[in-house]
Formats: sequence, C-alpha cells, structure tokens
Amino acid sequence: MKPNLKWNKNFKKNKRKLLAEIQDHVDTQCVKRMTPFVPVALPKYRHAGKLRDSVKISKPGEIVFTAKFARKDYYAHKNHQRGGNPKAKRLWFEVMKDTDGESILKGAKAIVRKDKK
Repeated sequence: MKPNLKWNKNFKKNKRKLLAEIQDHVDTQCVKRMTPFVPVALPKYRHAGKLRDSVKISKPGEIVFTAKFARKDYYAHKNHQRGGNPKAKRLWFEVMKDTDGESILKGAKAIVRKDKK
C-alpha cells in the first residue's frame, strides 16, 4: 500500500499570512507596552509628547521613533527622571522585553494554536 501524499497548494500563502499575523501582533504589542517607559517632557516644553507620539512601524519587525532626539534619549547614560513620565527608562525597548516579553510571546503562541485548529 503506497501512501497518498498531496501537496496543499495554499500552504505557502497560508503560512505567510500566519507569519504576518504573528509579526503584526508582536509589533503592535511592543509599541503598546513600550509607551509607559518612553520619556516625555512636561507640557510646558516645546517637544512635550513628541517622542512618544513619533513611534512608527516602518516595516514588519522594525519599530522606529522618528523624533530627532529619540536616539539620544534611548541611549542616555542614566534613567530619565523628568516630570513628564515617572516610569521613563533608558533602553525602553529592553525594559519592555524584560517586563512584558513573556506575555507577548504567549500571544504569538496563541495565534499559532488558533491556526492549528
């Protein structure tokens, strides 16, 4: 008895769609969960809120803060103690991964499990 194997013509398309859905979940969750750690200036300053509002998902897997001073604030030598955001931290993406990384991963795994059903 020979095994009857058939190639699913939609396999590649379905897997790309699944991977895109997972990547979209990871990107949006990263942006959402990073926000509490992004420094903001007090409203009286000229750039108040501009760093936090400048976040863009330029392409899948690439999150960019477009404010001119974003890189400087991200790699600052000390945590931010400005009054605009008391939770602000340097390397806010890394802080977010440490605090919420497992939760984001669980969400991605849930998408994969949903696809298997």
